[in-house]
Amino acid sequence: MDNFMLTQQQIDDICEDLDGPLNFLWGYIRDAYGIHPHQLDPASFEERKKDFLFLIGKLMDEGRLKLAKNDEFMTGSTEEQVEMFRKSFPASDEEMELGCWFFFDECPAGAVWVFKGERENGEDYYEWT
Repeated sequence: MDNFMLTQQQIDDICEDLDGPLNFLWGYIRDAYGIHPHQLDPASFEERKKDFLFLIGKLMDEGRLKLAKNDEFMTGSTEEQVEMFRKSFPASDEEMELGCWFFFDECPAGAVWVFKGERENGEDYYEWT
Protein backbone atom coordinates (compact mmCIF):
# COMPACT_ATOMS: atom_id res chain seq x y z
CA MET A 1 0.00 0.00 0.00
CA ASP A 2 2.99 2.35 0.01
CA ASN A 3 2.47 5.49 -2.09
CA PHE A 4 -1.12 4.58 -2.93
CA MET A 5 -3.03 7.62 -4.07
CA LEU A 6 -6.67 8.03 -4.93
CA THR A 7 -7.42 7.88 -8.64
CA GLN A 8 -9.44 10.62 -10.33
CA GLN A 9 -12.36 8.18 -10.55
CA GLN A 10 -12.19 7.48 -6.80
CA ILE A 11 -12.04 11.22 -6.08
CA ASP A 12 -15.06 11.80 -8.33
CA ASP A 13 -16.98 8.95 -6.68
CA ILE A 14 -16.21 10.23 -3.18
CA CYS A 15 -17.18 13.80 -4.09
CA GLU A 16 -20.40 12.83 -5.86
CA ASP A 17 -22.68 12.15 -2.90
CA LEU A 18 -21.16 13.84 0.11
CA ASP A 19 -23.05 14.54 3.27
CA GLY A 20 -22.70 13.87 6.95
CA PRO A 21 -19.85 14.71 9.30
CA LEU A 22 -16.22 14.69 8.22
CA ASN A 23 -15.66 11.20 9.61
CA PHE A 24 -17.79 9.98 6.66
CA LEU A 25 -15.28 11.54 4.24
CA TRP A 26 -12.42 9.90 6.19
CA GLY A 27 -14.30 6.59 5.97
CA TYR A 28 -14.79 6.90 2.20
CA ILE A 29 -11.04 7.44 1.79
CA ARG A 30 -10.29 4.46 4.05
CA ASP A 31 -12.68 2.33 1.97
CA ALA A 32 -10.95 3.42 -1.26
CA TYR A 33 -7.68 2.15 0.22
CA GLY A 34 -9.36 -1.18 1.02
CA ILE A 35 -8.98 -0.73 4.77
CA HIS A 36 -11.67 -2.13 7.04
CA PRO A 37 -13.28 0.19 9.62
CA HIS A 38 -11.47 -1.27 12.66
CA GLN A 39 -8.21 -2.03 10.84
CA LEU A 40 -5.09 0.00 11.62
CA ASP A 41 -2.85 0.65 8.64
CA PRO A 42 0.16 2.77 9.61
CA ALA A 43 1.72 2.33 6.15
CA SER A 44 -1.07 4.29 4.43
CA PHE A 45 -2.04 6.76 7.18
CA GLU A 46 0.01 9.71 5.85
CA GLU A 47 -1.29 9.19 2.29
CA ARG A 48 -4.89 8.98 3.54
CA LYS A 49 -4.31 12.16 5.56
CA LYS A 50 -2.95 13.93 2.44
CA ASP A 51 -5.96 12.74 0.42
CA PHE A 52 -8.35 13.97 3.13
CA LEU A 53 -6.70 17.40 3.27
CA PHE A 54 -6.65 17.59 -0.54
CA LEU A 55 -10.35 16.72 -0.72
CA ILE A 56 -11.52 19.23 1.87
CA GLY A 57 -9.51 21.93 0.05
CA LYS A 58 -10.97 20.89 -3.32
CA LEU A 59 -14.53 20.85 -1.96
CA MET A 60 -14.05 24.25 -0.32
CA ASP A 61 -12.60 25.73 -3.53
CA GLU A 62 -15.61 24.35 -5.44
CA GLY A 63 -17.97 26.02 -2.95
CA ARG A 64 -19.42 22.67 -1.85
CA LEU A 65 -17.99 22.66 1.69
CA LYS A 66 -17.59 25.23 4.43
CA LEU A 67 -15.94 24.55 7.77
CA ALA A 68 -17.54 25.65 11.01
CA LYS A 69 -17.08 25.34 14.77
CA ASN A 70 -19.62 26.24 17.46
CA ASP A 71 -22.20 27.35 14.86
CA GLU A 72 -19.83 29.85 13.23
CA PHE A 73 -18.12 29.58 9.86
CA MET A 74 -14.34 29.49 9.99
CA THR A 75 -12.51 32.47 8.52
CA GLY A 76 -9.43 32.58 6.37
CA SER A 77 -8.49 31.28 2.96
CA THR A 78 -8.96 27.66 1.93
CA GLU A 79 -5.20 27.17 2.37
CA GLU A 80 -5.29 28.62 5.89
CA GLN A 81 -8.22 26.44 6.92
CA VAL A 82 -6.65 23.28 5.44
CA GLU A 83 -3.39 24.13 7.24
CA MET A 84 -5.32 24.45 10.51
CA PHE A 85 -6.51 20.85 9.96
CA ARG A 86 -3.03 19.68 8.96
CA LYS A 87 -1.50 21.06 12.18
CA SER A 88 -4.04 19.43 14.48
CA PHE A 89 -4.60 16.16 12.59
CA PRO A 90 -3.83 12.95 14.50
CA ALA A 91 -0.56 11.17 13.69
CA SER A 92 -2.02 7.66 13.48
CA ASP A 93 -5.14 5.53 13.15
CA GLU A 94 -4.95 4.92 16.91
CA GLU A 95 -5.12 8.66 17.60
CA MET A 96 -7.96 8.97 15.09
CA GLU A 97 -9.97 6.69 17.43
CA LEU A 98 -12.13 5.13 14.68
CA GLY A 99 -13.04 8.56 13.33
CA CYS A 100 -14.21 9.88 16.70
CA TRP A 101 -11.46 12.53 16.59
CA PHE A 102 -13.68 14.56 14.28
CA PHE A 103 -16.07 15.07 17.23
CA PHE A 104 -13.39 15.99 19.80
CA ASP A 105 -12.51 19.56 20.76
CA GLU A 106 -9.07 19.02 19.16
CA CYS A 107 -10.72 18.86 15.74
CA PRO A 108 -10.67 22.43 14.41
CA ALA A 109 -14.01 22.33 12.57
CA GLY A 110 -16.92 20.34 11.25
CA ALA A 111 -18.52 20.16 7.82
CA VAL A 112 -21.25 22.38 6.47
CA TRP A 113 -22.27 21.07 3.05
CA VAL A 114 -23.39 23.67 0.53
CA PHE A 115 -26.13 22.75 -1.94
CA LYS A 116 -26.17 25.55 -4.48
CA GLY A 117 -29.60 26.96 -5.30
CA GLU A 118 -31.42 24.15 -3.48
CA ARG A 119 -33.79 26.29 -1.39
CA GLU A 120 -37.27 27.12 -2.69
CA ASN A 121 -36.24 30.72 -3.32
CA GLY A 122 -33.13 29.60 -5.22
CA GLU A 123 -30.73 30.39 -2.39
CA ASP A 124 -28.07 27.96 -1.25
CA TYR A 125 -29.03 25.32 1.30
CA TYR A 126 -26.54 24.64 4.11
CA GLU A 127 -26.46 21.23 5.78
CA TRP A 128 -24.76 21.60 9.16
CA THR A 129 -23.28 18.40 10.59
